[in-house]
Amino acid sequence: MKGDPPISPWKALQYGYQVCEATLSDPLTKHFLHSGRNFDLLLLDGAYSACALGFVHHFSAPYMLINTVGLYLAPLAALGNPEPFAITPFFNSGYTEKMNVMQRMANGAAHIFCRAMHWLLLTFTIQPILNKAFGPSGVPSVLAMQRNASFVLQNGHSSLTYSRAYLPHVAEVACLHCRPPRPLTKDLERFVSGSGPEGTVVVSMGSSVKAAAMPAALRRVFVAAFAKLRQRVIWKWENGYNSTFPETLPANVHLVRWLPQQDLLGHPKVVALVSHGGLLSMFEAAYHAKPTIMLPVFCDHDANAAKAAADGYAIKLELQGLTADRLVAAINRAIKDPTFRHKAELHSRYLLDQPISPLESAVFWTEYILRHRGAPRHLQGAALRDLSFIEWLYLDILTLLLVAFYCVRRTATLISKCATRMNCTTKKLKEH
Repeated sequence: MKGDPPISPWKALQYGYQVCEATLSDPLTKHFLHSGRNFDLLLLDGAYSACALGFVHHFSAPYMLINTVGLYLAPLAALGNPEPFAITPFFNSGYTEKMNVMQRMANGAAHIFCRAMHWLLLTFTIQPILNKAFGPSGVPSVLAMQRNASFVLQNGHSSLTYSRAYLPHVAEVACLHCRPPRPLTKDLERFVSGSGPEGTVVVSMGSSVKAAAMPAALRRVFVAAFAKLRQRVIWKWENGYNSTFPETLPANVHLVRWLPQQDLLGHPKVVALVSHGGLLSMFEAAYHAKPTIMLPVFCDHDANAAKAAADGYAIKLELQGLTADRLVAAINRAIKDPTFRHKAELHSRYLLDQPISPLESAVFWTEYILRHRGAPRHLQGAALRDLSFIEWLYLDILTLLLVAFYCVRRTATLISKCATRMNCTTKKLKEH
């Protein structure tokens, strides 16, 4: 939250194998693996599923992915789903699907670099860790196992993320967790209902970003901004309530250690959400038709904020260089400009207008995979799944054509040279 990348690419790679090693060496994990239990199905997170593939091998069970980072399509691409780089923004790039030439070049390079790093991570770190943890015979190739997921519950929806072409083994379940609001606690209800016609603004940086850990300078920006608002503010502050706050808190601000975000967003007196740009918060705001001010921090936050801003129901701000006036202006604009509320309501209707709810869809497909003990072949695009990266991009065909073109041109050049020499020789003979 200081305007710097919170984690380097190298640290991100280290995280993958350090967590895997720590998990598999934990006594509770070892006890679980040797407990003799059996499972009909395993559900893995698509973002960091490689280590858990050892459990898939150990229990000899089919597995499904829940791709929680909806704009990260690499797990789906491994199963044969198309991921055209030209219209698939890299999940932490901040681009939308409409990119200029330079953005497409940078975006494609980021995708290819990520694929290469993923291959290196699986081949040289995760594979040895799994081989060590699961006995002398080890486990099959992690690269091969990651292509055998039976089904993917994709945390996305065309109304909120992007329209994509999926194989039959993918179901979009964005807002799987969304629900109508429940009654607030008495103190929250009293605070929100007493906000008058101006309403209340909810401020939450999610569970992965701790507002209480923000730099003092940024905290003072937030405090100064909220003091200028006519609305009341409920601020998720993990260190405790108003009495523990470092600065003098404006009278219109109420701190809570934890807040029922959906219940607040569904309250008619709540007029906007200030968020870090997390995907679940983005979905909840759209579900409850609330304009959002997004302050991306890391990972997919930039891409989420860029998409929501492009759809017209959010305003994206940068933490670096943020001032109280900019934050106040963005909040006031999101509340007072009817376009933002209209766009939020429009996307809420799109999201809700489905034949069955995301939860019902997830339950159906989970039970379907259980009934059939894995995905039947007709759901899996085996031919697409088994294509290598070189075959997918036609690089082998292009190489063959280039070699053929070179051979033809080289042959034509040699024939031309031979013909020229023969012609010169014939002329010399005639002259003599």
